[in-house]
Amino acid sequence: MPASRVTLPDLNEIDRGLKDFQRRTATAVFRQLYQRTRSTHRFLVADEVGLGKTLIARAVIARALHHLWAKVKRIDVVYICSNT
Repeated sequence: MPASRVTLPDLNEIDRGLKDFQRRTATAVFRQLYQRTRSTHRFLVADEVGLGKTLIARAVIARALHHLWAKVKRIDVVYICSNT
């Protein structure tokens, strides 16, 4: 799809769907990946089943899209999860 037709996700809408701890985690992950001077290229979120890791990943991806949109030509997202 051409970039002119693509709309960025609404960060406020995504954040409204998160619990406080999920929002704080998404913010911390984004900062570590994109804003820190000594950032990292990997980050592992691990907790109990059912606490919203997929929702946190969605929020991190949305923040990354907003951050990278005007800076890079192409943004690829690969989300790997287990179904077991």
